[in-house]
Amino acid sequence: MIELNQNIPFLWRLSDDSGDGFCMVTMVVPFNQGEKRLEHIIETDVLSFASDAEQAESEETLEWNEEDISLFLKLISNQQRSGQLPSGESVRVDLSDPDTIEIVQIVAAAGFGLVQSGEQVLAQNSGTEQVFANLDLGTEVSLKTLNGFKRGIIVDSQDDDVVCVVLDEIVIRVDGEFIEICPHDVLMVKRHQVLHPMYSSETPSGQDILH
Repeated sequence: MIELNQNIPFLWRLSDDSGDGFCMVTMVVPFNQGEKRLEHIIETDVLSFASDAEQAESEETLEWNEEDISLFLKLISNQQRSGQLPSGESVRVDLSDPDTIEIVQIVAAAGFGLVQSGEQVLAQNSGTEQVFANLDLGTEVSLKTLNGFKRGIIVDSQDDDVVCVVLDEIVIRVDGEFIEICPHDVLMVKRHQVLHPMYSSETPSGQDILH
């Protein structure tokens, strides 16, 4: 368990161990234990494209930006079902909790993932689905794909475009070619394609219809 405050830096470490020009994204939280300086590390499955050969051959450390921190705190508040974290107070977070690790994956994907168009994998709405008007950062939504309803997290929206981190695998075949969207891939969709999260909910709620 760690108590988050302004004195604890959150860092990204980008390292290319394969030499293919893509860097593994790792979260690093430095902390002191007595006189020792240690690091808490969370490895993600997110890859960042190295913009130049020099960067690809070296390890790079970046501080989290405001967008990273805002998304992380929003998702933590949703996880703790507090709605909104108290302003000016420290927040206790268990960085070994699988749910927190999943949040780190989402934040890494939002910051470093390659944004893909969702047009090839999305199915046309029938007109009966409930379009979701809440496009706030960190909101869970549903996407109607050719492989069924899938979960997503909104990480950006501007005008008619909405960027989502996908939480479920999407595997389809289009014109004889397989297309695979993995968890933590990033899709850009249109507002009318963002549906209520109940369509892909893993746990039934009072509004859901069980089949």
